[in-house]
Amino acid sequence: MTTSDDERFGGDSDDELAARLGRLLGEMDPVPDQVVEAAGASLGWRALDTQLARLVAESLETAGAVRGGGVWLLTFEADGLTLEIEVSRSGDRLRIVGQVVPPRSARLRAEQPGTTTEATADELGRFSMPDLPAGPTRFTCTAPGVNITTEWTLLR
Repeated sequence: MTTSDDERFGGDSDDELAARLGRLLGEMDPVPDQVVEAAGASLGWRALDTQLARLVAESLETAGAVRGGGVWLLTFEADGLTLEIEVSRSGDRLRIVGQVVPPRSARLRAEQPGTTTEATADELGRFSMPDLPAGPTRFTCTAPGVNITTEWTLLR
């Protein structure tokens, strides 16, 4: 006599086993609230006219003893527009200095779970956000004929 898998595992179907396992994992190792918020926000990342700017380059440059820290450089690109971002740490906060290339005036937003910080790029494309918390962040750049949103990046 042979025994089916359903009989060996108490008669549960694959769907029932998956549901039980999901409940058990949810109790033993729940997903952090910050991850759930970031995942939910990522589902609504764009409007129909928004382009996703992908991270195409990043580097960590260690500053000399004068500055006493490092600078993280990120470059995002979408449809002929580049968003260059420099991240430096000031205590437990982050300072963002960036440039829109080609240069243009633009509105920028740093979106993080539960908060949004806004800045304006001048006619040379320069902008700054001097006081951001570390954490998952995406940037949005809006100008005439331009509407891009970067990938989520964990700023640290």
